[in-house]
Amino acid sequence: MAERPDTTEADGGPAGLDAARVQVHRTAGYCVMCDAMVERLPDGSCPQGHASEAVSGRVVLADDEPVPRLPRFNIAAFVMPPIWGPAHGQWAGVVFLPVWLFMDSIVGTANSGGIPSLIAAPTVIAITVAFEAFFAKRANGVAYRAVCDGTSVAEFKRRERWWAVACVPLAIVLVAWAVYFDVVIRPTLPR
Repeated sequence: MAERPDTTEADGGPAGLDAARVQVHRTAGYCVMCDAMVERLPDGSCPQGHASEAVSGRVVLADDEPVPRLPRFNIAAFVMPPIWGPAHGQWAGVVFLPVWLFMDSIVGTANSGGIPSLIAAPTVIAITVAFEAFFAKRANGVAYRAVCDGTSVAEFKRRERWWAVACVPLAIVLVAWAVYFDVVIRPTLPR
């Protein structure tokens, strides 16, 4: 049996399987517990002590490359959660549709309902906006985790910018329609 040479003749480097091995020095992934991209430890876990099961994706980093970051807030998930959520596998976004209808009903009756309605309307609006903000803050991490094996962080950010460009005008039209309905149409409806 012939011995395998340790180096190639051309450049003096390793040959065979040694040449084909890729030395991965640094990798990053999304840690669910930290809600951020983190540099993985050699065992695949998070530097904060979270198990490797909590870290999704494997982004290969160069020696001097910083860990990529996901945006901390998703505008499209904030302004149109009933559309953005299901499109990204986050079906909790659908809950916002009945919440919006309830909020519109409370706001629409605030002028004719006395003091309790005048207090309830801003309270319901504040709670709804706070809930949407929480959803939008967690949205990027959860959405990226679902596609991390086939999508780079840069590609994910690009897609989410397009979602924002599409959802913001749609949200403006929806709010304009709700205001028009509450101010112009609702007072003319029979009671």
